[in-house]
Amino acid sequence: MKNCIFCKIINGEIPCNKIYEDKEFLVFLDAFPAVKGQTLVIPKEHYDYIIDSSEEKYTKLMLLSKKVAQAIGKSLKPFRTGILIEGLQVAHAHVKIYPMTRFGIKECMKQLEPKPSEQEMIEIANKIRGQI
Repeated sequence: MKNCIFCKIINGEIPCNKIYEDKEFLVFLDAFPAVKGQTLVIPKEHYDYIIDSSEEKYTKLMLLSKKVAQAIGKSLKPFRTGILIEGLQVAHAHVKIYPMTRFGIKECMKQLEPKPSEQEMIEIANKIRGQI
């Protein structure tokens, strides 16, 4: 889809702090995180909603999301790591992974202010990437 921000990221038209990539999926830090280390796992194939995917694609997406969540747990050491599928902000299937404090997901739903610097984003991406 031409105007989809995630498709533009996949095609290299918009930069991202890439953590992992293979022929089917891309994992990168959310540019507008609620918490430091908030990560997105997206299929490269464009489809609007995650439940519109095949069982095989859904399973692969969730297994990769689990692997990324484990890497976030090892590298950033949050209280818990949350996985959220909502599909509201961007019309491209995706999974959000949140490193959470003891205050839970409700606290994570606020926009992080100030946003991490580009150098912090690079360091966080490198930490997570090192555990995958």
